[in-house]
Amino acid sequence: MKRPYLKERRLSDVLALIQVLSLDEHAHRSEAGLKEELQGSPASADFWREVALEHPEFFRVRASGEHVVSLTARHVIPKTPAGRPPLPADFTHQLLRTALELHDRQVDAAVRWRTLLPLFVALITGLFSLGAVYFGWHLGQAGSQQIQKSGVVVAPAAKP
Repeated sequence: MKRPYLKERRLSDVLALIQVLSLDEHAHRSEAGLKEELQGSPASADFWREVALEHPEFFRVRASGEHVVSLTARHVIPKTPAGRPPLPADFTHQLLRTALELHDRQVDAAVRWRTLLPLFVALITGLFSLGAVYFGWHLGQAGSQQIQKSGVVVAPAAKP
C-alpha cells in the first residue's frame, strides 16, 4: 500500500510493535510471540508480520524461520555475547516520534488532495464551458457565411 499509515488503527499497531521490539530482551520475535506479548492480533492487519512488512522504515522481516520480525534499529547496535541489547529509552522515544510524524504527513497529504479536488473540478468545468462558447460562436459564424454565399436573404421576423 502506498500510504500504510492511513489504514484504520495502523498507527497504534506500529507504535506497539516498535515498543515491544525495541525494549524486549529478544530482538527477533515470532508471530505467536508477538501475539502473546501484545495480547492479540493487530487491529489494522491479520498478522503482526503483515504490519512489519508494510513498514520497512522500522522493521525487518525474514522470508523464512520462526522468529522473523525484528526492529531494524536493533541491528545497528553492537551485538554482545548475550545477544542484541534493548534500545535506549531515548532512542525508542525518537522512533515513536518518527512514526507519529510519518503518520501525520500521510494524513496531511490525503487531506490536501481532498481540499484541492473541488478546485480541479471547477477548473475543468470552466475549460469545458469556454470550449462550448468558442465552438458555438465558431459554428454560428460558419453558418452565417454559408447563408451569405448562397445568396439567401433572411428577413427579420415580424413583430406581433
